[in-house]
Amino acid sequence: MDKEQLKQTIQTLNQELDSETAVDPETRELLSVLDEDIHRLIAEPTQPSTTETEGIMEKAETLAAKFAAEHPTAEALLREIVASLAKMGV
Repeated sequence: MDKEQLKQTIQTLNQELDSETAVDPETRELLSVLDEDIHRLIAEPTQPSTTETEGIMEKAETLAAKFAAEHPTAEALLREIVASLAKMGV
């Protein structure tokens, strides 16, 4: 998956969660921070630090686990994002 496809997957995830009323404000905030982190990461022309990439991956995996039971579509999209980041060397 290239950067544009990754951005599209993030947008789809946001749309999916916007249609969900059961997503609590804390989770929405975590997703917003993750969204900003990923966009910043893929916009940087240089390789990010290991600490930064590990933090982003950890946030994404934590949110995916949180969505597993109640938001399976969101969880699948987050898992796709994590896999895409891993393939990009993040």
